[in-house]
Amino acid sequence: MSAPDLSHISIVLVEPEEPGNIGSVARAMNTMGLSRLVLVNPVPFDVGEARKMAHGSQDLLQNAVVCASLKEALADAALVVGTTHKRREDRPLLYPPSEAARRLVSLPPGQRGAVVFGRESRGLTNEELRLCSVISRIPAATKHPSLNLAQAVLIFTYEIAQADRGGAPVPKLDLPSFEELEGMYEHVQQALDRLGFISRNAPGSFMRSVRRVFGRVQLERRDVAALHKMCRAVDKFIARHRIDTE
Repeated sequence: MSAPDLSHISIVLVEPEEPGNIGSVARAMNTMGLSRLVLVNPVPFDVGEARKMAHGSQDLLQNAVVCASLKEALADAALVVGTTHKRREDRPLLYPPSEAARRLVSLPPGQRGAVVFGRESRGLTNEELRLCSVISRIPAATKHPSLNLAQAVLIFTYEIAQADRGGAPVPKLDLPSFEELEGMYEHVQQALDRLGFISRNAPGSFMRSVRRVFGRVQLERRDVAALHKMCRAVDKFIARHRIDTE
């Protein structure tokens, strides 16, 4: 089995606020062998400060992909790692960077992965973390960790490079895309709505639980198809019996 190509792994920065940080991230990526930088609504980064901090990695800045939304940035990703320094009660499974890296380099050939980093001032929102397959957190010795953006990216890219050198086996999996997974979750939500299902908690909170359950396993396209089939059976049952769920 061959090790995956690191060009399949993107580093995604959501609304980076400092041009110098974007340049520093490019430098960290280049040092560890990653080359695909994706920026969501960034500040202008074709400036001297960004080029200066890139220090020999200006080609990553020039080739950076700029997107208007996180969904657009993740459209072709089969595995999305969201990063946070906070403990999330609704997403208790927080993987260390080493485990996230192992999963990323173990993607089947042709499948893309992404590591998503939030704003320097406030990180990723709960809604943005909801779009991620798994959540990762850098263990820290203090209650109030204070890593800057480039430092955090360097830790993750280092772990990715180490996992790649370890020759992680590549399973033969047919993974769904980000858009296919989102379509599945939307269908599940619609089926529950048609059934008149009401969670004791807020509906959004229940769907986060559903995402957490499926996020623990690596769904293939056939699994997504099976869940769609179940939801379509619910749709047909309601239509056949003319059930009023209002």
